[in-house]
Amino acid sequence: MVLSALSTATAGASGAAKATPPKTVSKDEFLQLFVTQLRNQDPLSPMDGAGFTAQLAQFSSLEQLTNISDGLKSLLLFQNSLQNTLTPNLIGKQVGYQGKDSTGADAVLSGTVTGIAFDADRTWLVVDGATRIQPGDVKEIRNNP
Repeated sequence: MVLSALSTATAGASGAAKATPPKTVSKDEFLQLFVTQLRNQDPLSPMDGAGFTAQLAQFSSLEQLTNISDGLKSLLLFQNSLQNTLTPNLIGKQVGYQGKDSTGADAVLSGTVTGIAFDADRTWLVVDGATRIQPGDVKEIRNNP
């Protein structure tokens, strides 16, 4: 009877654990854990050199990945800023852009850029007052006669 209650409690606890997403550890938290582990190790049997080296390598990898992620975020912000600066020059121009024709097949369509719309982290060109396209879909730009 006690065993079945224990099994039920364990099953409920493991179900709750599966529902919660795993927590990621930041580089600062990792470093704090590492230093705490070094402080609290048994001086008569310290951590072996291989384990110490492996943890230092993990920390170094984590730090480099964090730096790469920060660099990519900065690059994306710069790219969006540049795109927002250049797109107003397209207002009033006729553009050819990648889209779908009336049958749903891929085609190069054309129209006049009548405005610009901003949505979350994206910039859209408004073509002929209705169609929104991304600047990367533009295949050609022509001056209106």
